[in-house]
Amino acid sequence: MLEARNLRNMVQAQTPLLGHENTPLHTSVNGGTGFDGATPRHSVAFTPNPLATPMRRSGAGLDPSTTPRTEAGGAAGSVASATPLRDNLSINTGTNDDGFSIGVGDTPREAQLRTNAAKRALKVGFSALPRPLNDFEVEMPEGEEADVVDGRVVAVEDAAERDARLNRQKEEEERRALARRSFAVQQGLPRLVNVDVADLLQRLKVDQSESGVERSIDVEFVRLLEHDSIAHPLPGTSRPGSTQSSYEHPDDAAVAAVRSLVHDELARSLGFPDGRSMTEDQVKQGLSLAVKEEDVDLSELGGWAKTRAGLVYDAQRRVWVERGTLSEEQRVAGLAALLQEERDAMTGHAAKSAKLEKKTGVMLAGYQTRSTALAKRLADAFAELQAQSVDLYCFQRLATNEGAVGPLRVSSLEEEVERLQTRERMLQMRYAELEADRKDISARLREKEERLMDEAEAANEAALAAMEG
Repeated sequence: MLEARNLRNMVQAQTPLLGHENTPLHTSVNGGTGFDGATPRHSVAFTPNPLATPMRRSGAGLDPSTTPRTEAGGAAGSVASATPLRDNLSINTGTNDDGFSIGVGDTPREAQLRTNAAKRALKVGFSALPRPLNDFEVEMPEGEEADVVDGRVVAVEDAAERDARLNRQKEEEERRALARRSFAVQQGLPRLVNVDVADLLQRLKVDQSESGVERSIDVEFVRLLEHDSIAHPLPGTSRPGSTQSSYEHPDDAAVAAVRSLVHDELARSLGFPDGRSMTEDQVKQGLSLAVKEEDVDLSELGGWAKTRAGLVYDAQRRVWVERGTLSEEQRVAGLAALLQEERDAMTGHAAKSAKLEKKTGVMLAGYQTRSTALAKRLADAFAELQAQSVDLYCFQRLATNEGAVGPLRVSSLEEEVERLQTRERMLQMRYAELEADRKDISARLREKEERLMDEAEAANEAALAAMEG
């Protein structure tokens, strides 16, 4: 019954993860029931207690009711039926204050002797260890010899210094690459989207048999335009992105020398024989002053607006050309192509705007609803504010009027009160006089009634007396 109760308690107990205590188990007085397994136990085996078991090495005087303790290598004559104390796992040992293990049944003296023996064994083991030599040698790795230049050892460059030097070289190379670009690319000026070299050379009237500086300048100009359209393409280009330009940039030293010559020539034209002493900004200021002194009308020199007015769109070649180079039908076709492009662009923008509007409506639906509610509340609050403002204005006007008329009304009322008080006093005095007259008349009437009553009684008595006589 105890085992059945314990089993039921363990089945109905909560999980240990909830932090509850263990299920209390019921045990008998003898410490067991004998039915804790599938097969009932007929005899209970007790675990020997070393502290309660007398330690005997010899068989003399043994108590048959005790379990003698035998150790490995014990003295001869020990009891054969004795249960040896096996402590290979250090189950029956403890530790003293010094950290050395002691037996459970050892006396303090035996524990001290065991500790001293362990200390001596440990010291002997430490003394047998080899002593450190403290002899160190520094060896350089193979293949990393110091550089020697002109008989001097050059130190190895630090990694941070090397990275800084490489960054400076990279920045300098990027600056040079940016400086090699044309001024149209650097300053973002209008450029051709697609460059037709043959058409440009034909329009520039460059003949293959022609030679000279002008022809070289025109050819270089066309090649530079083609390179800019390939290396720095604009939206709408017909060239694939993998197209490589065959243009070779001139040497930086040659370009710098040409710029220096142009700078000197401009400086000499301004009246400065030594142009190297002037900076580029000073040359530009001198040119602007010279133009102002000569009073040159810049509008006569033309400009993009004037040039743009004389250009028409060629739909076939998709370029802007002079008006005289196209016929009327070609100009009309160009305008129609431009109109169609604008319509297509407008349609694309309308579709994109509708898509963005729909997306924005989905994202901001809650904000729009909240905004509508707040707008309605704001409108109601504003209407109420206007009504309250009208009431406030009316009451302010009323307070002003009452402040002007109130004293007059109060004074008239005070006069009326004084007049009524005076009349009241006069009436009270008249009432007092009449009340006094009433009392006097009442007193006289009472006296007269009493006198008449006395006379009537006297007459009655006289008449009675006469009747009796």
